[in-house]
Amino acid sequence: MRITRGKKNKVMERIGWRKRLLFGSIFLLITLVLAIVFVPLIGVYYITRGPILYQGEANLDYPLQNIYQASDFGLENKMLPIRTKDGYSLWATEIEVEKPEAVIIYLTDIRQPSITYFYGHAKWMKEKGYASILLETRGHGESEGNVIGLGYTEINDVKAVVEYLRNEERYQDVPIVLQGVSMGGAAAINAFGQIPEIDALIAMSAYTSVEDAMIDSMKKHGVPEFLCKIERPLIKFALSIVFGRDAVESLKPMEQIKNTNDRPVFFISSKEDSKILIENINRFKEVYPEAEYWVRDSSEHYIIDDSDFTNVEKDTEYCNRILEFLDKVKKAKKNVLSMTKKGLFLLPFLKL
Repeated sequence: MRITRGKKNKVMERIGWRKRLLFGSIFLLITLVLAIVFVPLIGVYYITRGPILYQGEANLDYPLQNIYQASDFGLENKMLPIRTKDGYSLWATEIEVEKPEAVIIYLTDIRQPSITYFYGHAKWMKEKGYASILLETRGHGESEGNVIGLGYTEINDVKAVVEYLRNEERYQDVPIVLQGVSMGGAAAINAFGQIPEIDALIAMSAYTSVEDAMIDSMKKHGVPEFLCKIERPLIKFALSIVFGRDAVESLKPMEQIKNTNDRPVFFISSKEDSKILIENINRFKEVYPEAEYWVRDSSEHYIIDDSDFTNVEKDTEYCNRILEFLDKVKKAKKNVLSMTKKGLFLLPFLKL
């Protein structure tokens, strides 16, 4: 049976079309696989890339990048010579009060607000009898470092400040409270879980783990569930490249919150927060229901009304809740000191 030239051409066209379809499918599959693999690597690289150098003025992308001075709030500050055990010099400033009720260490988010916005808190706290320390963690502003720690490495930064406080006579028996927002909240939880000398924790808009925060964001943007499940181990792998496998496995806020040993903990979130979703505080409740929780009927990621850190005292609901919690912290500290003194008093008799 002879095949005419016309039929032969049609057969060749069909074969060519099938080859193009096959090669096109293979190309799309390879592209999809590469995207799935490399998107977590690119994402982790982007969020850990430092240093974060504040612009000194507001901009559309990051409106909280002004740089304030203590004098802008009528305060006198004391610059602290903080150096971590792993060799980083950090910018930290202390707002002193006479006979402090407690001392609050403040930590902020990845790119904003700059830590100097917390001078607003320091002013308000000083009026209430509390000392403050503004800590600019590694990779931010005037602190050394080129990598943003996402809560893994800032533990050493907080440890250095706590060691400073414990060597200062005026802070003996004074409660140390750690307060952070967003990434600063996650870093505060990890530090709280690792540093027993810290007496209390205030975590605002904190994530349960870096991978949880990234997966939540993916789901919010419509990424299918099956892709999220594929991406999770890849995100952990990308984080392990930067911070090490042990840190990524163990230094999760979700796990470190279990190391509180009955110390006071206060979680604050906004119900409609679009950056750190409400699912995070719900996950914290599941593993540590003993903490105090407050969910504001708000969309403010940074909790404060209109993110107005410089006039924090105007947000009376927030201020009252913080002060109520600090009253509980002081009572808890007094109980601990009382039990310690009783133990020391009874020790000679117990040895008999």
